[in-house]
Amino acid sequence: MTTALTRTALLTLLAALLWAALVVAGRPPAAVPDPGSSAAVAALTSGSAARAAGAVPADFVADLGYVPRLEGRRLVNPAGSCSSPVPLPAEFDGPCRQHDLGYDLLRHAAHKGGALPTAARQHLDAHLTASARASCAARQGISHGWCSAWADIAGFFVRVNSVRQHDSAPLPEDAVSRGAMVAGSSTLVGGAGTVVLGGVRLRRRIDRSRLAARVRGWLARWPLPVPRVSGAAAAVTGLALSISPSHLAHGPVLQGGLTAVCVGASVLVVGALRPRVPRLADKARVRALTGVAAGAMGTLAWAQPALSARRMAIGMPPTDVTWWATVGAVVGAAWLAVRSLRWGWSRRSTAWRPAAVVAIGSMAVFSGGPVHGAVTAPEDRVLLQPSPVGAVRTYAEMREGEVPADRAERAADDLVRSGGLERDHVVIAVPTGSGWINPQVVAGLEERFGSQVATVGMQYDDAPSWVSYLVRRDEAVTGTREVFDAVTDRVRTLPASRRPQVHVYGESLGATAGQAIFGGPGTRRAREVCSVLWTGPPGGHRVGLPREAAVVNDDDPVVHAAPRDLLLPPGDDRPWLPVVGAVHSAADLVGSLDVPEGSGHRYGSGAADRLATCP
Repeated sequence: MTTALTRTALLTLLAALLWAALVVAGRPPAAVPDPGSSAAVAALTSGSAARAAGAVPADFVADLGYVPRLEGRRLVNPAGSCSSPVPLPAEFDGPCRQHDLGYDLLRHAAHKGGALPTAARQHLDAHLTASARASCAARQGISHGWCSAWADIAGFFVRVNSVRQHDSAPLPEDAVSRGAMVAGSSTLVGGAGTVVLGGVRLRRRIDRSRLAARVRGWLARWPLPVPRVSGAAAAVTGLALSISPSHLAHGPVLQGGLTAVCVGASVLVVGALRPRVPRLADKARVRALTGVAAGAMGTLAWAQPALSARRMAIGMPPTDVTWWATVGAVVGAAWLAVRSLRWGWSRRSTAWRPAAVVAIGSMAVFSGGPVHGAVTAPEDRVLLQPSPVGAVRTYAEMREGEVPADRAERAADDLVRSGGLERDHVVIAVPTGSGWINPQVVAGLEERFGSQVATVGMQYDDAPSWVSYLVRRDEAVTGTREVFDAVTDRVRTLPASRRPQVHVYGESLGATAGQAIFGGPGTRRAREVCSVLWTGPPGGHRVGLPREAAVVNDDDPVVHAAPRDLLLPPGDDRPWLPVVGAVHSAADLVGSLDVPEGSGHRYGSGAADRLATCP
């Protein structure tokens, strides 16, 4: 005779199998995406309302029965709303109406037989969360935090529903979809019932005193130490601190390293500060650790939509299982590394021999790898490549035994020999420490001026830019000064009516070196230059020249990060916490180039449009 527990468990298993089968059967077939709807969704999630309005397919109105409307910077469904069973902040109305329009674009594409890929719905959901969070900016203090929390909660449940629908078009539920929902609900209810009935039966059949003794014995034999409640809570706090207040989206490896640092630091701080009191008793400890585990699950539920929204807002894919698995693997590797170091240090009298073998082997392997600067990719020397529009490009690389003054003369002579002084504009491009000049900005200059621009550059170092910035900045300034003087000396030999306009462009360390040669608006070099353009200048510094432009990304840590972040807020609307803000700034600096153009320390061809010209 079967018991209630057995029957419940069997029915739950059957419901789970049915749910899995219906989920697989309900996946929509692959289709060729409708290009019009795809372009409209891309424009909608990029934040360009005018471009989104122009990209809406012509037959959308006839299909959905309304005309999308512009509301400020958003293109929205005028009849849309936040479909929530609980009241949401009033600021969410605009993002919700925009999200409804996005879903209608998905429906329109499906109606035409060109359903969009799953990434389209993922981008729309992430854009909803990001827009809802941005709408909370006008609030202050606790109200702002409450509003932002509701944005993350709403985004989480939107994603749950999207995942349930396979991230496909939100069409009316068919019989298969409704059956999967019923089977999934039955699985959850049946699983809960199985746990309850199993617990009741186990409670009746097990002697509590004997069970407690067995648990204590099992914990004593467990190979890994059971954490203290304070340590576990500190680890969860460190996890939350590794998510916010970051300003830049990170890859999984960098995020894993940041999480490992925050978790490790939090555990160390709590271990040093907590009073020397006995640990909780078994029952109280289990309850407390259960609460900490629930907090960890809540933190992950908040982090998933928050990180996805941050990444998708700049054109990166959302986080997924692989991303989180990589983060976990990095954290686990860091934990194992620390444990191994502690083990080795405790046995340092005998462990030095295998450690020396590993170190020597590693040196032998890595010594055969490429040295920075020895192998140069073509895009790292864009001025050595021919211009597609007939513009002049000249670049003087470093040569053995050549001083900066001679190299600058060679660059200027090449410019004259190539006909650069016969063009309307001469741009002196100051490279970064490794000699790199942004090819996108060079392309933007040539797109703007065509063949009437000549770009000249000179390499002053072959080290990574951060090394040059810290210990070789004088060499960068000296090289920039020499090439500027060499070029302007030749410009002065021409009649005033034939002289080209001279401009200076620098990015990152190139901007710092370029600014240093002027010294102020009244100097000789300031009078000889028409305009200057800086992209991503460290610290956001300016010189104060009449025609000076600086292009900075809002999330560029090279521009915004400073030592004061350790103890003082940055002075803008960016979230900040003492010490933690500086840790995030350091991580942002490491990952500042691992993002799409227009974010971090990546600048595109559009920066060239900011270069001023002279009358």
